[in-house]
Amino acid sequence: MKWPKIKMPKIPNPVDAIVDVGNDIADGVNDAVDTVTDGVNDAVDTVVDGVNDAVDTVVDGVTDGYNATKEFAESLVNDTAKAVAHTTQVCVSQSTEYSKQGFDVTSDAWKQGTDATIAAVSQGVEIIEYAATEAYEWLDANACYLGLNLALTTGCVAYFTPKPSAADPGTVNSTAISSVYLSYIATQGTNLAMSVAIAKIITEGILLIPGVKGNVDDTMLYNVICNSIATCNPYVLSVSLATPAGVGIFIGSVISPIVAQLVCEQIAPKGFKEAVNA
Repeated sequence: MKWPKIKMPKIPNPVDAIVDVGNDIADGVNDAVDTVTDGVNDAVDTVVDGVNDAVDTVVDGVTDGYNATKEFAESLVNDTAKAVAHTTQVCVSQSTEYSKQGFDVTSDAWKQGTDATIAAVSQGVEIIEYAATEAYEWLDANACYLGLNLALTTGCVAYFTPKPSAADPGTVNSTAISSVYLSYIATQGTNLAMSVAIAKIITEGILLIPGVKGNVDDTMLYNVICNSIATCNPYVLSVSLATPAGVGIFIGSVISPIVAQLVCEQIAPKGFKEAVNA
């Protein structure tokens, strides 16, 4: 008897099955990785775009502020009446801050100092070009005045007004300035020699004030301060510099407004950038 052939079913190779499962898993993982990668890339692109937009906005704002300040400074150069009005406004705003520091800004000495400052500008102003290497913190004049007015008034009190301690910087500087002035009067020395000596002391103190150092060329600051003293009304000098207490009045009413404009708008009274030699 011949038995019929029985066809045995093909049994799947377990290895092939494992490979297939592995491939399916790998495909799933790759799809998941691709999805995550795409998501990460999209997120990174969004962040980068946001940063670039923010940087562009800041740069545009800084550029606009700088350009606006430059245009305003140029308008002051071309219009002396406008320059005088602006300086008067700066004197008023600074006087308000100095009054908070205890100065009597209604005194005759203070008013005479303010008049001397305005008189210096009445002959016109000029733009001070700085070296390209200078890095300026203030590229917007309004922001500059908001920060610098307080800094200058606080610095004036710290470095140019006498204190109970003989070793205090304010006592040392105000006494030194007054002594130089009295010596000049006693020996009838030249006004230029007196201006040079006093300007060195004042410049060193002003440069310690935050917002000034790095925002103005040191030599140019010295020149402007020196010329401010040399051209100032002699009566104003005699009222202010004869005593250490009066030195702060002179710095606050005469020097401070001129320095503020030098830093914030890069302008100075015409001729004040020139070096003064005793």
